[in-house]
Amino acid sequence: MRAFRRLFLLPPLACALALAGCAVKEKAPPTPPPPVVPTIMPTPPNSAAPDMDLPDQAADGSYITPNRGMRGEQALWHVRMALNVAALSCQQWGDRVRVQYNQMLRIHAAPLAHANNAIEAIYFGRNQANFVAAREQLNTTVYNFFALPPVQKAFCQKSLDVITIVNGMTSDALLGYAPTALAELEKPFQEFYAAYADYLRRLAEWRKRFGAQVMVLGPDDEEPPAPPAAPAGSPPPPLPFSLPSTSTGQP
Repeated sequence: MRAFRRLFLLPPLACALALAGCAVKEKAPPTPPPPVVPTIMPTPPNSAAPDMDLPDQAADGSYITPNRGMRGEQALWHVRMALNVAALSCQQWGDRVRVQYNQMLRIHAAPLAHANNAIEAIYFGRNQANFVAAREQLNTTVYNFFALPPVQKAFCQKSLDVITIVNGMTSDALLGYAPTALAELEKPFQEFYAAYADYLRRLAEWRKRFGAQVMVLGPDDEEPPAPPAAPAGSPPPPLPFSLPSTSTGQP
């Protein structure tokens, strides 16, 4: 009888062991994804193009432009070309810049004519038969510089400030003020170049950190404004950018 009971108890024990082995182990919860860190990719200042080439920098950190080193009549002529661009393109104040530009041509007719003759003498002495083409290349180079679309808003405000000062002084004082006026008119462009260089630096850091090799494009419905039409007598832009080979001293 004892042997019979021992054999009778074995099957339930075997079944219990079998059921324990068939039990499904509970899976660990999946690892959550890393949190999304919001990032903002740097964009060019003033809605500028993402692939602009900046001018070279001088030893003092400023950017080299067609106005570099201009003095005397050369500086005055560059001021006139800059204000010519403003008269054609600065429409946010209506006709204020254009009207003041025409006033400048009347008030300062004598020093402006003298500056024109001095520039022609420089180019005739350097280029002889080709002096007209060389002079027109200078006009187009300087004109295109001051017509850079991303800088127009700040440039127009500066132009209005400068031309107001110019029209309030005597013609005898104009030549001495020309280098200062030229530096003021160029200041928005120097500031833009510095801001664009900072954008390129921040963009490089952003790409290095987030591993994004992308090209920044502006909105489809936002295009940079076209530069104003060139003044009469100048060849149509663009011409290759090059610094004019002129004397940096007063003619």
